[in-house]
Amino acid sequence: MAQEKVNLIREKANLFREKANIIREKDNIAQEKVNLLREVADIVREKDKIVRENDNAVYDNMVFEKDVVIHEKDIIIQEKDVMIHEKDSIIHEKDVMIHEKDAMIHEKDTFVYEKDVIIQEKDKEIQKV
Repeated sequence: MAQEKVNLIREKANLFREKANIIREKDNIAQEKVNLLREVADIVREKDKIVRENDNAVYDNMVFEKDVVIHEKDIIIQEKDVMIHEKDSIIHEKDVMIHEKDAMIHEKDTFVYEKDVIIQEKDKEIQKV
């Protein structure tokens, strides 16, 4: 009975650790998305630079400048999303640390409980003799 309780507590702690890892992966994916958007904006800026070098492409230049502004707005939105995800991640990390502390407390309680069970079993053996 005591061992089952220990196993369940450890399983719960492992599930919380898995949850934290999933949240970290989600944050990494969001950061990768922002990095990709930055790369796209850099490419659009490079295109814009090339177009500006060509005096005959005034209209194209305006279109590319609009693209750059749109991509920069997307990047700002994505960065805000990443900051929100990072805040969520910090909150989840704190939750994970709390759960890990709880798990350690439960494991300590379980060890104490197991010691009590062993002591009780020894007491029963002594009483039988």
